[in-house]
Amino acid sequence: MRDAGCASSPPRLLASLLMDYTTTIADLTGDAVLYRDLEPCDAALPRLATLRTALRMPPATMPPRKRDRDYARLALALALAARRHYGGPPLTALAVIGDTENDRLLATHLAALGELPTYGFIGEDRPVAAESIAWQTNIATATRWHLIHAWAATLEERGVNWASTALLIDLDKTLLGPRGRSDGAIDDARAEGALVIAHTIYPQLDVPAFRRNYAELCRQEWHGYTLDNQDYVVATALFAAAGALDLVALRRAIDAERTPTFAEELQASAAQLPSGLLPLHQELSSRVADGDPTPFKAFRRAELTATLERMADGRLTLCSEIYHLGLRLKAQGTLCLAASDKPTESAIPSAEQQALGMLPLHRMPAQVG
Repeated sequence: MRDAGCASSPPRLLASLLMDYTTTIADLTGDAVLYRDLEPCDAALPRLATLRTALRMPPATMPPRKRDRDYARLALALALAARRHYGGPPLTALAVIGDTENDRLLATHLAALGELPTYGFIGEDRPVAAESIAWQTNIATATRWHLIHAWAATLEERGVNWASTALLIDLDKTLLGPRGRSDGAIDDARAEGALVIAHTIYPQLDVPAFRRNYAELCRQEWHGYTLDNQDYVVATALFAAAGALDLVALRRAIDAERTPTFAEELQASAAQLPSGLLPLHQELSSRVADGDPTPFKAFRRAELTATLERMADGRLTLCSEIYHLGLRLKAQGTLCLAASDKPTESAIPSAEQQALGMLPLHRMPAQVG
């Protein structure tokens, strides 16, 4: 199956755009970056399996998500290991910067572990709301990103020593595409990747129907079925546009509290599937049966391409306040790490994409704004 994400990214175009930008996430964090598989991009840091064993975690088919307590245990263990590997004084505090309740939960779980004092900053730009920063225990919520400097000053007043602190920074809609600024470019890249790959795999695609299906399935009311998993959303939108799935019937089942799983819908769609979609159906079915949470690999590669293109042309930017605060704290000895809920396929180019000159997300130059 041809990956449209690769085909739509001419390396000469990307190379010419890159010449204008010099700032990357890696300039702040290096390869101390975690994507959804929780395997650090720095190969010198311990692997997920090693951390699981050290923490006596039971075997699991999928890594925990940021909202889970085990994610906090793994993040802490990795921060401690990173400090030992990179050097510096033992850690005495942790700080989490993010934009969602999942980031708040991460800070809360880290604090509940009781090993290190933990602080949090949950921000966004809300120009229609009054400028404010509100504290709840050690976590601040702000309506402007620039208030992160006031947050840092407060922590300093409370005695936080940045030289012995680990700063865990969320990427999506926080450092990259800050919420309230360029976060829409993240959603646009995902939607473009979905359409590009759907049309590439199935050239006779009813594009308006696919767009409608995709927009509908992204709504929260469908999360009981999609599990807020874009792989499931895109595949379902494609199969429905091809006439193999009935979204109206699926909606009725959900409303009647008989919500099927994605695997069940895959099985049900097989008989009505056009021959052009059979290879994709077989691939998805196999990967879902194996417990792969991101079975639609080609879509994720296309999403990466669309994301990098938006970073290159300035539509998707880095948050200036977080970036510059991070640089200042890094100069004082803070350990800066980044975490993203993006699947690895949406963040690290495949061998074919690398051959086209594509870079990992955290090493892609972007504007700071």
